[in-house]
Amino acid sequence: MDPGAARRLEAKVLNTPASAASRKLLAALAPAALAVLTACSGSTSESVSTAVQDTSSAVATARIALRQDLDGKLTRAATATTLDDALKEAQTSRDAVLKLSPAGQEDRDTQKQALEVLDQCAAGFATARASLASDTGGPSLSDGDEALADAQDALDDLSQKVGSK
Repeated sequence: MDPGAARRLEAKVLNTPASAASRKLLAALAPAALAVLTACSGSTSESVSTAVQDTSSAVATARIALRQDLDGKLTRAATATTLDDALKEAQTSRDAVLKLSPAGQEDRDTQKQALEVLDQCAAGFATARASLASDTGGPSLSDGDEALADAQDALDDLSQKVGSK
């Protein structure tokens, strides 16, 4: 996956009306779910690459929802549902990477690095979900978006490393 694709999708969706944005949020989750269901077994790098792509899509969708919420174009309930669905997608990807049986040290290192990045994504989702529940004193929606942006950057870095193997 092109590392900038998620950001281009995000920009495109952010510039569409709210009703279309809601449909796009749901449509963005469908390919990721399909990819997980149809993923073929292969090398560790291929499996990690698929997990990174799926998680990247989930993070991008969550960020779109947070920004739509910040702009008053999406309800908190819809944002919460989107975050929950995106987190489930990320957890599915993490489970897939965890179940890999790496053949050699390089594959074990790739698996370990992927798990670290996927854990960072889970932490980003936790911050984003806490920001929705917090009226005062907790993280803001902007904090949640920033945590997910950091997770997206880590996914992009990992995608480049896995793609070069």
